[in-house]
Amino acid sequence: MSAAKSPALAPLGWRLEWSCGRAEVQALGGMLGPLHFRLDAERELQVMHVAPWSGTTDSLALPGILRRMRGEWPCVPFGRIDLPPDLPPGWEPLALDDAWAHGYSSNHRWECDYQSSDRVSLAIEYPAGSPIARIERHVRAVADAPALDIDLVIWSRQSVRLPAGLHPTFRLPQPNGRVRLELGSHEGIFTYPSRSAGAISHLRPDTRSESLDAMAGANGAIDLSHLPLGADSEELLQVRAVGNDRAAPFSLHYLDYDARVGLWWDTRQFPDLMLWLSNRGRPEFPWDGRHLALGAEPVNSVFDLGQVARPPLGHPLADRTGIALQAGRPWRTRYRIGAWSGAQPPIFATSDGRRP
Repeated sequence: MSAAKSPALAPLGWRLEWSCGRAEVQALGGMLGPLHFRLDAERELQVMHVAPWSGTTDSLALPGILRRMRGEWPCVPFGRIDLPPDLPPGWEPLALDDAWAHGYSSNHRWECDYQSSDRVSLAIEYPAGSPIARIERHVRAVADAPALDIDLVIWSRQSVRLPAGLHPTFRLPQPNGRVRLELGSHEGIFTYPSRSAGAISHLRPDTRSESLDAMAGANGAIDLSHLPLGADSEELLQVRAVGNDRAAPFSLHYLDYDARVGLWWDTRQFPDLMLWLSNRGRPEFPWDGRHLALGAEPVNSVFDLGQVARPPLGHPLADRTGIALQAGRPWRTRYRIGAWSGAQPPIFATSDGRRP
């Protein structure tokens, strides 16, 4: 009498491997990570964050977005679903009709439509009551280059405008201060209008600064251009109108690796960059004062507040009202994550065909 077979388990994810890198894309949230870029014959660099609690038994009770949080994924709609209690005067609360932080797709399993060694295509169907019908995600290795191109396609049931964003989250290796954050031109860096509940923040809320190395702090200027920070902190910033006048609109220089990783995206669709610095500043579970990562999130939104609050008309981010979707017509964008070694910019063109 043969033993009964265990039911087949759904795959955790899928792997890519090409001459200049290797990567994993998981089913939960469609999240990309780890991501290893090969820099030369002897060196490679893992650039995507993986949450330290991923895979532990304690993680099983967490929301889907946190359970195996890692790397990069799309957020449709983008943002939190709880209203901060201490927003400044003039902010208008909004009626919320979404139950999932950063969208349904961030919290549920995607299905694989196609996989090869250098490409994977995923899709997820939204619930019937959602204005979103389906999201597709196509991750493709760039031939002979340490880079990935990612296509996002959104199908909607209704014509609607909603906050949307991408959520790349990068690894910050120790020691402190050995990763330099580099930005293109911009129209100011704005701090979060509320103090992060239960977290440690050293920035003055609802202020504007000109540069990362002189942010408006509670006790004077704070340098956020070199990470990780020595002081525990949790900070949210929004960089308005990021330009493409550098090698990349956003890049991290890993000083101890003589390497940079860059992010390119369509700044017409996502004009701003939200920076989430999680620098051991959240004491509660699952963060436990140990979480260290940098989210660099192209957005069309007012921070992560677009679903729950509207800023006053005079606010410098009041015009960030989201992407416009048309019923039955696909909305598309493409972005790139790539790496290079040394001071020279990468030799490959960006995803829209321009040289960086």
